[in-house]
Amino acid sequence: MGKKRAKNKGIKIKDQKNLPEKIEDWTKEHVKQWVTDELKLDEKHGNTLFQQDVTGTSLKLLQMQDLIAMGITYGPAIQIMHALKGKDDPGESTSKVPSKESSTETLDVNSSMENRDGGRMEVSAQEKSKSAGACESPELAKSEQPQPPIQETMDNMIGQKDEEKPLPNRQTCLPYPFDDFHSGHRYIQQHVLSIPETGPLNLIEPAHEFKLFTDAVKNATKENLKFKFCNEVFRFAAACMNSRSNGTIHLGILDKPHGEIVGVKVESKDIYISYFNTMIKDYFGIVADVAKDCIREPRFVEVLQQNNTTSETFVIEVDVVPKHSCCQSKYFPSKIYNYEAREWESCLFIRKGPSSKNLLKDGKEHKLFMSKLDKLATSRKDAEEKHRENRRKRDCEGPKLVSLLTGNNDLLDNSHYDWYILVLNKCHPADIKHVNFLQEINLFAVLELDPESASNGVVKAFRENRAANLHIPKKYQKPGNSASETIEELNLYQQPSWIFCNGMSLVRGEEYQPLDPKLWQQQRAAEVRKLIAFLSHPDIMPRGKVLVVFLLLSQVEDPGDPMIEVCCMFYQELRGLDDMLCICIGETTYQCWKDLLQARSIEPDALADRCISNLSLDMVNGTILKLRSVTQTSQRFLPSKGFSSSVLSKKEEDCMTALEILCENECKDTEIEKHKDRFSKFKKSQEEHFYRGGKVSWWNFYFSSESYSLPFIKRDTYDKLEELIESESQTLKQSPTKIVNLYHHPGCGGTTLAMHILWEMRKKFRCAVLKNKTLDFAEIGTQLTTLITYGTSNQFDYLPVLLLVDDFEEQENVYLLQHAIQSAITEKGIRYENPMVIILNCMRSQNPGKSSKSNSLNSIALKHNLSGKEKRAFEEKLNEIEDQYEHPEDFYSFMIMKENFDQQYIDNVVKNTLKGLDITSKQAQLISFLALLNSYITESTISVSQCEEFLGISTKKAYWGRESLEDKMGNCSNIIIQTEVQELGRYKGVRISHSLIAKQCLEEFKQTYDLTKSEIILSLLQNNLFYDTGIGRDKIHQDVQSMLLTRHRKEHGDDTDTLFSPLIEAIQKEERGTEVERVLMEGTQRFSQNVFLSQALARHFYIKEKKFGHALEWALKARKGAPNNSYISDTLGQVYKSEIKYRLEENAQKPTVSVEVLKDLLNLAKNAAEAFKVSQQQTENKESEREDFQRTKYKRRYEIYNTSGYLGEIETGLYTIEILECTPLFNQKDELSRKHLIHFLSGNQGIPKSTWNAGSEEYRVILEEYENYLSTLQGSFKKAFDFFENYFVFLKPMNPEKEIVELKIRKKVHEFFKKYVEIFCKSDMDLLMNSKLSSSLQVENCRKSLEGSKADKFSGLLEHLSNHEKSTSKLEDIVKKYNVLLAQSSRQRDKQNLILASIILHCLNPKSKMVRPFSELKDQLRTILQSVGPEHRFVEPYFLASLLFWPENQKQLDKDSKQMEKYLNSLKKAFNGQYWKMCRSKQPVALFYLGKGSLLNKFIHKGKIDDSFTSLCSKTLSTLWQNGEIWKTQNVKHLLLRLTGKAEDNLIYVDYGIEEDIRIPARPVFLGKLKMIGRSIERVSFYLGFSIGGLIAYDIEII
Repeated sequence: MGKKRAKNKGIKIKDQKNLPEKIEDWTKEHVKQWVTDELKLDEKHGNTLFQQDVTGTSLKLLQMQDLIAMGITYGPAIQIMHALKGKDDPGESTSKVPSKESSTETLDVNSSMENRDGGRMEVSAQEKSKSAGACESPELAKSEQPQPPIQETMDNMIGQKDEEKPLPNRQTCLPYPFDDFHSGHRYIQQHVLSIPETGPLNLIEPAHEFKLFTDAVKNATKENLKFKFCNEVFRFAAACMNSRSNGTIHLGILDKPHGEIVGVKVESKDIYISYFNTMIKDYFGIVADVAKDCIREPRFVEVLQQNNTTSETFVIEVDVVPKHSCCQSKYFPSKIYNYEAREWESCLFIRKGPSSKNLLKDGKEHKLFMSKLDKLATSRKDAEEKHRENRRKRDCEGPKLVSLLTGNNDLLDNSHYDWYILVLNKCHPADIKHVNFLQEINLFAVLELDPESASNGVVKAFRENRAANLHIPKKYQKPGNSASETIEELNLYQQPSWIFCNGMSLVRGEEYQPLDPKLWQQQRAAEVRKLIAFLSHPDIMPRGKVLVVFLLLSQVEDPGDPMIEVCCMFYQELRGLDDMLCICIGETTYQCWKDLLQARSIEPDALADRCISNLSLDMVNGTILKLRSVTQTSQRFLPSKGFSSSVLSKKEEDCMTALEILCENECKDTEIEKHKDRFSKFKKSQEEHFYRGGKVSWWNFYFSSESYSLPFIKRDTYDKLEELIESESQTLKQSPTKIVNLYHHPGCGGTTLAMHILWEMRKKFRCAVLKNKTLDFAEIGTQLTTLITYGTSNQFDYLPVLLLVDDFEEQENVYLLQHAIQSAITEKGIRYENPMVIILNCMRSQNPGKSSKSNSLNSIALKHNLSGKEKRAFEEKLNEIEDQYEHPEDFYSFMIMKENFDQQYIDNVVKNTLKGLDITSKQAQLISFLALLNSYITESTISVSQCEEFLGISTKKAYWGRESLEDKMGNCSNIIIQTEVQELGRYKGVRISHSLIAKQCLEEFKQTYDLTKSEIILSLLQNNLFYDTGIGRDKIHQDVQSMLLTRHRKEHGDDTDTLFSPLIEAIQKEERGTEVERVLMEGTQRFSQNVFLSQALARHFYIKEKKFGHALEWALKARKGAPNNSYISDTLGQVYKSEIKYRLEENAQKPTVSVEVLKDLLNLAKNAAEAFKVSQQQTENKESEREDFQRTKYKRRYEIYNTSGYLGEIETGLYTIEILECTPLFNQKDELSRKHLIHFLSGNQGIPKSTWNAGSEEYRVILEEYENYLSTLQGSFKKAFDFFENYFVFLKPMNPEKEIVELKIRKKVHEFFKKYVEIFCKSDMDLLMNSKLSSSLQVENCRKSLEGSKADKFSGLLEHLSNHEKSTSKLEDIVKKYNVLLAQSSRQRDKQNLILASIILHCLNPKSKMVRPFSELKDQLRTILQSVGPEHRFVEPYFLASLLFWPENQKQLDKDSKQMEKYLNSLKKAFNGQYWKMCRSKQPVALFYLGKGSLLNKFIHKGKIDDSFTSLCSKTLSTLWQNGEIWKTQNVKHLLLRLTGKAEDNLIYVDYGIEEDIRIPARPVFLGKLKMIGRSIERVSFYLGFSIGGLIAYDIEII
């Protein structure tokens, strides 16, 4: 083996000598050879340079960043740069390698041993020189095997020549704990051991000896290595045993500088252990057994680089423990192997000073030693006894750890601390198995100082069972981000954040590189300080409710160590050690920690009180594991198909952060249930919280189901709700999600009923509650698909999810969530036969009965009214409560329901509670704030920490204990309750226990204490504490703004549509308008960034106060804050328009207006029209409005298309005409004057000359000033009405609730249009068809008539398909007029309209003689299409092509049908250009369906389908359309033609032609229907609809 190595080395040396002398002459092959052979770097680095064509010339030009950019890691890059920098020419050193050094095969095993001629072990001057030369430089310490050429350089740096130069200061460190094999202690290169080489001290403190040993590893053969290692170790061990002193020999430590850590390359630890065990008998002979008891096997202490990453070297240590029980009075002769003489030499070693001396060379000392042996044995025995006594005196720290960790409690379940922040350093691999306790602690964040933790450290082990997000400090310092935005982006509170504070080795990049302490202080400390400031901020962590735990898994010895800095930073932020805990693994670790912190002015005694120092990591682990939750089931099961179960892992559950998952074995088999007394106490606390008004927990249902209490009260609506869920879940092949609505009055038990349903159905469905409604809906959908598929192997095993969504503010958000879930199911390719997610939408409503009727098929209502059966159940429950509790009368929430929401009972409760209250006290103010919030904002809270600060409660523990919020609130504590808040953080909040109590409190404050709502809200707005700092600040920001702004909408279940928020309406009604102004003014000052408060003030001034100047001021201020918001621009227009209306009403009795008034009114009208036009333009840009809503934390999550600008412009135009009619220029009673007015407003003529007279000259001047506005008025009308026609006819809302809102707008537009027709479209019907009229007059009259009938455009014509009276005669009349028009001219638009009118007329009356032949219609259409080409920007010609050119038989295509793909592509392009921006909450509607007839008979409209259901009422028919059951009826099957095709890439492709390669796409009316077949291409059948946006496929079925 030795010969082979020598041969290989010789080859390398030969190659090195062949390198050209000058670098410039090196090829890329030479560069690779130099890097891999001389510098001994990994071959991959040489290959990297080779692949980048780096020659010698380019090598000299390289910088550090160039090497890193190529992919060479930091350490090797430093070596390359150092080698280049240290030599003028790297080639020189390779040519100067001494052959003697290079070819050394053997090692003098006697070097650094006893001089054969002397008695003491001494090192010759020659060997000392060698030892000095063996020390590597800092840079070379990073390389795997430093070579002789580098050695020469080191000789020059630190060899004998420079001995007189002082060495630089080096960081000292402590040795590895003696006789310990489980410490996480590691060494760092170039640090110096703080202990010297010594002889015996007190016999217990170990003696130390250092050996470099690197030469032995590099140059020795296997046998030489064995004897070198054994000679050193057993010589030292024998000396310690004979001296009866503990001792440690360190291999890999320099003598000069004394104790500097270098490390030894260890290829195999087993080799050294084998040497030890096989050779000990040869060295110790007959005393080998005793020696084996005293000498520990080799320990390999890892050596880290200065940046805390691995160096792949070790210090080999052997401990010697000569216990008295083993050694007694024996002595221990040993042997040393002389390799040169190849013989064994007998020795008797003792420790004398820092060396080992062979007494056999000195007979006198030998004799003396033997005479004192008994005394030495006695000294050892006494030393051991004294040491044991000292250890017994140490206090047991287990209870101290429990107390410090839980805040003087006994379990993590009831810990004083809500959150824990952990700071830890590098953990030894052997200790990682002892950090399981971290999985049981509620970690908020972990500050990780081990850069390799993700690859082989603590976080890697943690993430095997639990979820954690990996971050760096910079992630917490995004410019411009608020705390809530950072919380949302980094998923804080939902999963622990593992923050790498000194780099992350797994990730490339400069910001992820680990740094040594000095560089860390320069480059990273500032970032970490900002991070700690963020984590310690009251907005993030509740005061006194977070414990920062420092877990020192390895010793901290450098004063600049990041661990010390982080500790001091937290000490400063938390203002002391009260909320800090230090766990030091090992006494020496603690001593170092204490000394270093004392140097930073942290009192040692105070630190000792907060430190654990005498427990091993195993003990810490076991102690904390005993504290884990006793109320959680150890293994949680999800129901699966076939009555089977799947184990839900903690890690997977951690990842589903939005969901609170209800398992089928929820609450079962917990530790607490095994302890009767503790369980009884726990049961009482849970029930008391619920009866007082807290949210119901799964435990409340468990107590009933396991007969610990009476059965849970089942509400009368329970069975109906359960039946509805069951029936919805069995719906075949429709949507993958279904919504079941539970509308309920606030405080009547709606949420409890919904959770009761989930509890009872937890084995039929996978049940979950949406606990984080602020999370992105797409992410919620993804998590639900994970829950659906978890633990399943195929789609047949999927069990549907029953998801409880509690209290969305607006119904629209539920539909958005539904769409997001459907998209997630689509993306994951989940196939389904029945719905995969049933959304149980539990929504508060002021009128639940009305809300449920609007969705009667899938809705249930729960009201403030108990049935007789429910009353009896509550009476029975009360009897049980009275037997178990002393004061059940304080359970107000339960008693309110038991009393059937009796108002008198609520009045008495509130009167008694608030009786004698000092209205100026903090307690009274806090109750008033909570009462106001809980009356107007559901689930509103103020955080406990903010309440405590407001009341002056200290978080510090006083002598008599901590003061509680309940104690401070006195009698009022009976009506408040604490609850956990999951939004905008996670914390405990305070609210009034019942909404009816909150409302009555406001009434009591007003009646008894004369405290009005405006005074309460003003006080709340003026109190800085709630807005400046504290966790929950963002929530109260949001709630107070919502209380000032959010209006009631009937579509959301409210009683009425309000003009302002209910609070503002109440203040307006109960107090005065000036109070509203004060409140809103204060709101604008408090929330200066919220433009909608300025908007609300403007609306108040123009609607309620008629102070238009003030209104304009605030509207302009709002527009300045949000210049691109269409709603703000609309408000500005409304201010102008309202003033016009107000002034016209003032002048109603006057026949004319003055010139001054005319100018003012026209100026207002012009400004209003401009504002409304701006609003129309801005509504096209949804991004700007989204930014405004997000900036003001507005709760609306859905997108709508704001049409108010069009409506406002129409109203303003009508007022403008009314203004003009009040001038002498136009007389509305005079027909000629009226025509002049129409022509003027249409832009066809100026102000008529006939009206120019002296009396009207001033009016004419004013009209000329505004002529540009006035002359375009009719065109503006037309554009706005055309918009509404297209918006209402071509598109339909995605959600049925929006249809109700649209219907109101549509009615209003219809009324305005009638006025418009009266003004602009009035024609003499007798003269209209008179052939004697001039052709131009006849055409004008026809066009006016068509416009008045809405027949001048497609959307208006299609409106006639609805069942209007006399629709057939109207259509025939329209066709006649178009015939007249086309006789005069051949305008393309008229031709298109005539074609569509003929199709509609045929649908209404197929026998009408006015219907043009099908072939003629096709001919006309061909002409149109030829004229417009494929790039026309309007949809009409292509829509007609999709109808008329649809083949009679899809397998037999004519020339026109073969162009269908081209026409559909043009249709889609034109639709996207015209209407796509309107499709935010709308979608194209099918205007015709493909029927079984031929020619025009194949087009079936919705009205014909409806007419076929003569026996059904309109409500039932509407329901059939909504739920899709209409397609299953025989009527539809009789009328419509079912087509076939294939499903591919989210589209349906119609079977079209036989050999033709024509793809006719149809959009599924619901995309998810395709996904029940996964990603595969399937044959399907369907019905076809024709829309303005293309073809639509309905009722898709797999063939």
